[in-house]
Amino acid sequence: MSFFYRLFLAVFFCGLVATQSRAQSQSGPTAPYLIFKTTYAFPAGSQKINEASTIVNNKTFTKGIYGSYGQGINLSLGVGKMLNPTFGVELDAQVMLGNAITTTYATDEFNLSGSQSDRVRSVLLKPFIVIRNSGDLLAIYTKLGLAISTYGRRYEQEEVIYTFNGQTYQQISESTETANVKVGFAACFGLSFRIAESVSVFAEANGQIMALPFTKGHYTKYTENGKDVLPSKSTSEQSWVYERSTTSDPNAPADDSRPGVRLYDPAYFSYMGIGVGFIYHF
Repeated sequence: MSFFYRLFLAVFFCGLVATQSRAQSQSGPTAPYLIFKTTYAFPAGSQKINEASTIVNNKTFTKGIYGSYGQGINLSLGVGKMLNPTFGVELDAQVMLGNAITTTYATDEFNLSGSQSDRVRSVLLKPFIVIRNSGDLLAIYTKLGLAISTYGRRYEQEEVIYTFNGQTYQQISESTETANVKVGFAACFGLSFRIAESVSVFAEANGQIMALPFTKGHYTKYTENGKDVLPSKSTSEQSWVYERSTTSDPNAPADDSRPGVRLYDPAYFSYMGIGVGFIYHF
């Protein structure tokens, strides 16, 4: 199922719930509302999220990539309802447009240099419990809930240049990996200010704790000196799966008809962010 199709379903679901709630709502502090939010997320700490690795003449060169895939712009659409003036519930659909995280490396051996850029695109559903202290104009609120990743893709681009036996080689590759559904935790703390009878604006600090479980991947592009060599590679070279444990036996015959195996390593997806937006009260 494509990224935009899942996004459409999430937005459609929120709109449907809002429409149903509006039909049953009454004016007042417990009336349902729509919420629109933009967040810029910063890494909640820095962890190793991937490795840039190159093999030349049986020597492996590796450099870690550090940060959080949660860093970047997030867009949210949600619907909520206060059950009483203090407590309520909310459901947000969030699209996370992660920034590209890039690392470069170089060594004099083989005149080797390279770069690798990783980024994640994801769609999450976030059900919250809302605790609100409301005044006539100003409200202070806290939200506690879950972050459910319904869609996650990691995109990777890598370029390597090196010299071997007097000849220069350039390799360019692109790949994508798929993550399973994952549940984490989310929270918000903010202030909202009513600027009209039906509209409030707000600013908040928010964040989530999560690691994405990538399970499989494949190359979408692989060139050497400008020539497409992906069709000539075996299945084990074109694609891979992640396992929690692996066994390597140099005496066993290689099975090139199956995807290769890589060691499972959850992708750090936590962040702390600053969000702004507006609320439409029915």
